[in-house]
Amino acid sequence: MKNFFNNISATIAQMPQWGLIFPIFVLMLFHYFVIFDKNKTEEKPELNTAPTENEMKVFQIVNELPHNSKVLILVNYGPESKYELESAMSALIGVLAEKNIGIAFATMIPNGIESTFTAVEKSIENGSFGKERFVYGHEYTHLGFIVGGNVATYLIANNFDQVKERDIFDSSADIHQPLMSEIGSISDFSAVFEFSSQTFDGVPGIVSFAVMLKDKNVKKIAFCSSDMLSAYIPFRGSIYLDGLIGGFKSIAVFIHEFQSSFNIEKQYSIMSKILFYIIILVIFSNLTRIAKKNKK
Repeated sequence: MKNFFNNISATIAQMPQWGLIFPIFVLMLFHYFVIFDKNKTEEKPELNTAPTENEMKVFQIVNELPHNSKVLILVNYGPESKYELESAMSALIGVLAEKNIGIAFATMIPNGIESTFTAVEKSIENGSFGKERFVYGHEYTHLGFIVGGNVATYLIANNFDQVKERDIFDSSADIHQPLMSEIGSISDFSAVFEFSSQTFDGVPGIVSFAVMLKDKNVKKIAFCSSDMLSAYIPFRGSIYLDGLIGGFKSIAVFIHEFQSSFNIEKQYSIMSKILFYIIILVIFSNLTRIAKKNKK
Protein backbone atom coordinates (compact mmCIF):
# COMPACT_ATOMS: atom_id res chain seq x y z
CA MET A 1 0.00 0.00 0.00
CA LYS A 2 2.85 2.36 0.88
CA ASN A 3 4.45 1.74 -2.52
CA PHE A 4 1.12 2.47 -4.20
CA PHE A 5 0.87 5.95 -2.62
CA ASN A 6 4.54 6.60 -3.29
CA ASN A 7 3.98 5.85 -6.97
CA ILE A 8 1.03 8.25 -7.07
CA SER A 9 3.12 10.96 -5.38
CA ALA A 10 5.95 10.41 -7.84
CA THR A 11 3.55 10.66 -10.80
CA ILE A 12 2.02 13.90 -9.51
CA ALA A 13 5.47 15.35 -8.84
CA GLN A 14 6.46 14.80 -12.48
CA MET A 15 3.37 16.58 -13.84
CA PRO A 16 3.98 20.17 -15.02
CA GLN A 17 1.65 22.92 -13.80
CA TRP A 18 0.02 23.23 -17.23
CA GLY A 19 -0.84 19.53 -16.96
CA LEU A 20 -3.15 20.41 -14.07
CA ILE A 21 -4.58 23.59 -15.57
CA PHE A 22 -5.31 22.25 -19.06
CA PRO A 23 -7.80 19.51 -18.00
CA ILE A 24 -9.69 22.03 -15.87
CA PHE A 25 -9.87 24.43 -18.80
CA VAL A 26 -11.17 21.67 -21.08
CA LEU A 27 -13.84 20.70 -18.55
CA MET A 28 -15.00 24.33 -18.29
CA LEU A 29 -15.30 24.66 -22.07
CA PHE A 30 -17.06 21.31 -22.35
CA HIS A 31 -19.53 22.27 -19.64
CA TYR A 32 -20.32 25.62 -21.23
CA PHE A 33 -20.61 24.65 -24.90
CA VAL A 34 -22.11 21.17 -24.55
CA ILE A 35 -24.24 21.11 -21.40
CA PHE A 36 -25.75 24.57 -21.65
CA ASP A 37 -26.17 24.49 -25.42
CA LYS A 38 -28.24 21.38 -24.82
CA ASN A 39 -30.31 23.25 -22.22
CA LYS A 40 -31.02 25.97 -24.77
CA THR A 41 -32.78 23.53 -27.06
CA GLU A 42 -34.57 21.60 -24.34
CA GLU A 43 -35.50 23.64 -21.30
CA LYS A 44 -34.31 26.53 -19.22
CA PRO A 45 -31.85 25.46 -16.49
CA GLU A 46 -33.40 25.53 -13.04
CA LEU A 47 -31.91 26.55 -9.72
CA ASN A 48 -32.76 23.12 -8.26
CA THR A 49 -32.73 24.52 -4.76
CA ALA A 50 -35.43 25.68 -2.38
CA PRO A 51 -34.95 28.73 -0.15
CA THR A 52 -33.53 27.86 3.24
CA GLU A 53 -35.13 28.94 6.51
CA ASN A 54 -32.57 31.70 6.80
CA GLU A 55 -33.29 32.95 3.27
CA MET A 56 -37.03 32.87 3.93
CA LYS A 57 -36.40 35.11 6.93
CA VAL A 58 -34.66 37.59 4.65
CA PHE A 59 -37.58 37.50 2.20
CA GLN A 60 -39.99 38.08 5.09
CA ILE A 61 -38.04 41.08 6.37
CA VAL A 62 -37.93 42.63 2.88
CA ASN A 63 -41.61 41.99 2.21
CA GLU A 64 -42.68 43.43 5.56
CA LEU A 65 -40.88 46.75 5.13
CA PRO A 66 -43.49 49.52 5.45
CA HIS A 67 -44.30 51.62 2.39
CA ASN A 68 -42.60 55.05 2.41
CA SER A 69 -40.05 53.89 4.98
CA LYS A 70 -36.27 54.32 4.61
CA VAL A 71 -33.41 51.81 4.49
CA LEU A 72 -29.61 51.93 4.48
CA ILE A 73 -27.61 49.86 1.99
CA LEU A 74 -23.88 49.34 2.65
CA VAL A 75 -22.10 48.66 -0.65
CA ASN A 76 -18.82 47.01 0.34
CA TYR A 77 -17.71 45.32 -2.86
CA GLY A 78 -15.84 46.27 -6.03
CA PRO A 79 -15.10 44.69 -9.43
CA GLU A 80 -14.08 41.40 -7.78
CA SER A 81 -17.71 40.62 -6.90
CA LYS A 82 -19.55 42.69 -9.52
CA TYR A 83 -21.09 39.75 -11.38
CA GLU A 84 -22.17 38.06 -8.20
CA LEU A 85 -23.62 40.91 -6.17
CA GLU A 86 -24.65 43.64 -8.61
CA SER A 87 -27.71 41.75 -9.88
CA ALA A 88 -28.77 40.95 -6.30
CA MET A 89 -28.52 44.58 -5.22
CA SER A 90 -30.33 45.67 -8.38
CA ALA A 91 -33.18 43.28 -7.61
CA LEU A 92 -33.44 44.65 -4.07
CA ILE A 93 -33.46 48.25 -5.34
CA GLY A 94 -36.32 47.33 -7.65
CA VAL A 95 -38.40 45.88 -4.81
CA LEU A 96 -37.75 48.92 -2.62
CA ALA A 97 -38.65 51.29 -5.45
CA GLU A 98 -41.98 49.57 -6.04
CA LYS A 99 -42.81 50.06 -2.35
CA ASN A 100 -41.73 53.73 -2.49
CA ILE A 101 -39.02 53.12 0.09
CA GLY A 102 -36.24 55.68 0.34
CA ILE A 103 -32.67 54.38 0.03
CA ALA A 104 -29.49 55.78 1.55
CA PHE A 105 -26.31 54.25 0.12
CA ALA A 106 -22.93 54.27 1.88
CA THR A 107 -19.68 52.37 1.48
CA MET A 108 -16.67 51.56 3.62
CA ILE A 109 -14.40 50.86 0.62
CA PRO A 110 -13.49 53.27 -2.22
CA ASN A 111 -14.62 50.81 -4.94
CA GLY A 112 -18.09 50.79 -3.42
CA ILE A 113 -18.72 54.30 -4.77
CA GLU A 114 -18.82 53.14 -8.38
CA SER A 115 -20.58 49.88 -7.48
CA THR A 116 -23.47 51.89 -6.07
CA PHE A 117 -23.95 54.02 -9.17
CA THR A 118 -23.84 51.06 -11.58
CA ALA A 119 -26.40 49.11 -9.55
CA VAL A 120 -28.80 52.07 -9.52
CA GLU A 121 -28.38 52.55 -13.29
CA LYS A 122 -28.98 48.84 -13.89
CA SER A 123 -32.18 49.00 -11.84
CA ILE A 124 -33.50 52.00 -13.76
CA GLU A 125 -32.80 50.29 -17.09
CA ASN A 126 -34.65 47.15 -15.97
CA GLY A 127 -37.97 48.67 -17.01
CA SER A 128 -40.13 47.04 -14.33
CA PHE A 129 -40.69 50.42 -12.67
CA GLY A 130 -40.56 54.03 -13.83
CA LYS A 131 -37.28 55.87 -14.28
CA GLU A 132 -38.82 58.96 -12.72
CA ARG A 133 -38.94 57.04 -9.43
CA PHE A 134 -35.23 57.66 -8.87
CA VAL A 135 -34.99 61.34 -7.99
CA TYR A 136 -31.70 62.02 -6.27
CA GLY A 137 -32.04 63.47 -2.80
CA HIS A 138 -35.73 62.53 -2.60
CA GLU A 139 -35.91 58.79 -3.36
CA TYR A 140 -32.26 57.92 -2.88
CA THR A 141 -28.99 59.48 -1.80
CA HIS A 142 -25.35 58.49 -1.87
CA LEU A 143 -23.43 59.25 1.32
CA GLY A 144 -20.19 58.14 -0.29
CA PHE A 145 -17.07 56.62 1.24
CA ILE A 146 -16.84 56.46 5.02
CA VAL A 147 -13.36 55.74 6.38
CA GLY A 148 -13.19 51.95 6.48
CA GLY A 149 -12.86 49.41 9.23
CA ASN A 150 -14.20 49.71 12.73
CA VAL A 151 -14.02 53.52 12.51
CA ALA A 152 -16.71 53.53 9.82
CA THR A 153 -18.76 50.96 11.72
CA TYR A 154 -18.65 53.08 14.85
CA LEU A 155 -19.63 56.26 12.99
CA ILE A 156 -22.58 54.59 11.27
CA ALA A 157 -23.83 52.96 14.47
CA ASN A 158 -23.26 55.78 16.95
CA ASN A 159 -22.63 59.08 15.17
CA PHE A 160 -24.83 58.91 12.10
CA ASP A 161 -25.45 62.66 12.25
CA GLN A 162 -21.82 63.17 11.21
CA VAL A 163 -22.07 60.60 8.42
CA LYS A 164 -25.15 62.19 6.84
CA GLU A 165 -23.99 65.82 6.98
CA ARG A 166 -22.84 65.82 3.35
CA ASP A 167 -23.36 63.49 0.38
CA ILE A 168 -20.85 62.20 -2.17
CA PHE A 169 -21.12 65.45 -4.12
CA ASP A 170 -20.18 67.38 -0.97
CA SER A 171 -23.66 68.87 -0.85
CA SER A 172 -25.39 69.81 2.38
CA ALA A 173 -27.81 67.21 3.65
CA ASP A 174 -30.37 69.83 4.70
CA ILE A 175 -30.62 71.43 1.25
CA HIS A 176 -29.87 68.62 -1.22
CA GLN A 177 -31.00 65.52 0.67
CA PRO A 178 -34.66 65.86 1.73
CA LEU A 179 -34.63 62.07 2.06
CA MET A 180 -32.34 62.37 5.08
CA SER A 181 -34.26 65.17 6.82
CA GLU A 182 -36.12 62.74 9.08
CA ILE A 183 -33.09 60.52 9.77
CA GLY A 184 -31.46 61.47 13.04
CA SER A 185 -29.82 58.18 13.94
CA ILE A 186 -29.34 54.70 12.51
CA SER A 187 -32.46 53.55 14.38
CA ASP A 188 -34.62 55.68 12.08
CA PHE A 189 -33.98 53.22 9.23
CA SER A 190 -36.37 50.28 8.94
CA ALA A 191 -33.58 47.95 7.78
CA VAL A 192 -29.88 47.82 7.00
CA PHE A 193 -28.49 45.71 4.13
CA GLU A 194 -24.86 44.91 3.38
CA PHE A 195 -23.46 43.64 0.09
CA SER A 196 -19.90 42.63 0.90
CA SER A 197 -16.87 40.85 -0.49
CA GLN A 198 -14.43 41.52 2.32
CA THR A 199 -13.99 41.79 6.06
CA PHE A 200 -13.09 44.90 8.03
CA ASP A 201 -10.31 44.45 10.55
CA GLY A 202 -10.90 40.72 10.24
CA VAL A 203 -14.63 40.85 11.04
CA PRO A 204 -17.61 40.96 8.62
CA GLY A 205 -18.93 44.51 8.48
CA ILE A 206 -22.54 43.77 9.34
CA VAL A 207 -21.47 41.69 12.34
CA SER A 208 -19.41 44.42 14.02
CA PHE A 209 -22.10 46.89 13.01
CA ALA A 210 -24.81 44.77 14.67
CA VAL A 211 -22.72 44.31 17.81
CA MET A 212 -22.28 48.08 18.16
CA LEU A 213 -26.01 48.64 17.61
CA LYS A 214 -26.80 46.29 20.51
CA ASP A 215 -30.57 46.37 21.05
CA LYS A 216 -31.47 49.29 18.78
CA ASN A 217 -34.55 48.68 16.67
CA VAL A 218 -32.99 48.12 13.24
CA LYS A 219 -33.32 44.93 11.21
CA LYS A 220 -29.92 43.77 9.98
CA ILE A 221 -29.37 41.68 6.86
CA ALA A 222 -26.12 40.59 5.21
CA PHE A 223 -25.75 39.67 1.54
CA CYS A 224 -22.24 38.22 1.47
CA SER A 225 -20.55 36.93 -1.66
CA SER A 226 -19.37 33.33 -1.82
CA ASP A 227 -15.79 34.16 -0.81
CA MET A 228 -17.14 35.84 2.33
CA LEU A 229 -19.62 33.14 3.33
CA SER A 230 -17.17 31.32 5.59
CA ALA A 231 -16.65 34.50 7.61
CA TYR A 232 -20.40 34.74 8.31
CA ILE A 233 -21.03 31.08 9.13
CA PRO A 234 -20.13 31.39 12.87
CA PHE A 235 -22.80 34.09 13.22
CA ARG A 236 -25.67 32.15 11.61
CA GLY A 237 -28.64 32.12 13.95
CA SER A 238 -26.97 34.48 16.41
CA ILE A 239 -28.61 37.59 17.87
CA TYR A 240 -26.29 39.71 15.73
CA LEU A 241 -27.85 38.84 12.38
CA ASP A 242 -31.52 38.96 11.53
CA GLY A 243 -30.89 37.39 8.14
CA LEU A 244 -28.13 36.07 5.92
CA ILE A 245 -27.73 35.39 2.21
CA GLY A 246 -24.45 33.94 0.97
CA GLY A 247 -22.99 32.03 -1.96
CA PHE A 248 -23.89 31.83 -5.64
CA LYS A 249 -27.01 29.68 -5.31
CA SER A 250 -28.45 31.59 -2.36
CA ILE A 251 -28.02 34.94 -4.08
CA ALA A 252 -29.54 33.49 -7.26
CA VAL A 253 -32.56 32.35 -5.24
CA PHE A 254 -32.92 35.86 -3.83
CA ILE A 255 -32.79 37.47 -7.29
CA HIS A 256 -35.27 34.95 -8.67
CA GLU A 257 -37.64 35.63 -5.77
CA PHE A 258 -37.78 39.40 -6.25
CA GLN A 259 -36.94 39.83 -9.94
CA SER A 260 -38.03 36.69 -11.75
CA SER A 261 -37.45 38.46 -15.09
CA PHE A 262 -33.68 38.31 -14.46
CA ASN A 263 -32.28 35.29 -16.34
CA ILE A 264 -29.54 34.51 -13.86
CA GLU A 265 -29.81 30.73 -13.46
CA LYS A 266 -27.27 29.97 -16.20
CA GLN A 267 -24.92 32.73 -15.09
CA TYR A 268 -24.79 31.64 -11.48
CA SER A 269 -24.58 27.96 -12.32
CA ILE A 270 -21.53 28.59 -14.53
CA MET A 271 -19.92 30.71 -11.81
CA SER A 272 -20.47 27.93 -9.28
CA LYS A 273 -18.81 25.42 -11.60
CA ILE A 274 -15.84 27.74 -12.18
CA LEU A 275 -15.43 28.14 -8.43
CA PHE A 276 -15.53 24.36 -8.04
CA TYR A 277 -12.88 23.90 -10.73
CA ILE A 278 -10.64 26.51 -9.10
CA ILE A 279 -10.87 24.65 -5.79
CA ILE A 280 -9.86 21.40 -7.52
CA LEU A 281 -6.94 23.19 -9.16
CA VAL A 282 -5.74 24.53 -5.81
CA ILE A 283 -5.96 21.07 -4.24
CA PHE A 284 -3.97 19.44 -7.05
CA SER A 285 -1.39 22.23 -7.01
CA ASN A 286 -0.82 21.64 -3.30
CA LEU A 287 -0.59 17.89 -3.85
CA THR A 288 2.09 18.54 -6.47
CA ARG A 289 4.04 20.73 -4.07
CA ILE A 290 3.85 18.09 -1.31
CA ALA A 291 4.81 15.31 -3.69
CA LYS A 292 7.87 17.23 -4.89
CA LYS A 293 8.98 17.79 -1.31
CA ASN A 294 8.60 14.08 -0.55
CA LYS A 295 10.60 13.19 -3.64
CA LYS A 296 13.48 15.35 -2.45
